Amino acid sequence: MDVVYRRFLIIILLIICILFPCLNLQVAGQDLEKIITKVSDDLYQLKEIEINTRLKTVTFPCTVNMTSGLIEVVLCRPEGKTHESLLKTNITPVELQTALLLLGFDPVNEVPENESEEDPLSPYKSIETPGDSLHIWVEPGSGVKTERKPVEYFIRDERTQKALPPCSWLFRGAVTHKSGIVFIDPDLTMVATYHDPLALIELNNPDKWDDELFYVNTDAGLTENQPVKLIFQLISK
Repeated sequence: MDVVYRRFLIIILLIICILFPCLNLQVAGQDLEKIITKVSDDLYQLKEIEINTRLKTVTFPCTVNMTSGLIEVVLCRPEGKTHESLLKTNITPVELQTALLLLGFDPVNEVPENESEEDPLSPYKSIETPGDSLHIWVEPGSGVKTERKPVEYFIRDERTQKALPPCSWLFRGAVTHKSGIVFIDPDLTMVATYHDPLALIELNNPDKWDDELFYVNTDAGLTENQPVKLIFQLISK
């Protein structure tokens, strides 16, 4: 077993222990190689998620959920806020968080080693740190010969009536409550255009505070239930 693959397995085991403290450690360890597989030197598969260690990308399948209307969410599961989400996917927030952490993405929300750093007025143990930013790309599904585009192309800015200019997205990561519970339920928003303290990823500019600003860009030509791939890529520091 190579060093990178072994490191991935160790990180996954640690994540499982943090998110699911009641899970038997021995059972979790035995099942790890069923969770992640090595495809090639640079490529790993975590269920439906493709992890590329050379390109620093995480890729997974989605479908178009909305072709018009106001949105506050870019990505959620079918249990999530589909009434205002551009895309939906069957992968879980836990799987997405795990894949990003495996690639070394640094989340905004982190539990400090020293409890004195916690905000006594906050319901969360997590504190906000700088965190990493990423680019998000959309790639059409099978049978569609179109180049990948930034996800911003599919979002219309109501002020300009044009596609949102290219920007970055902030990896907030899962939030931990004072009780020790990690908020990473299946209905959690994975990518948000409007600020959500529990979303894993959100728009990385001040426009995230306006909940009436972003709509589906109908000029992008999306069709309902169209298969697409979503690609997250770490922005090098």
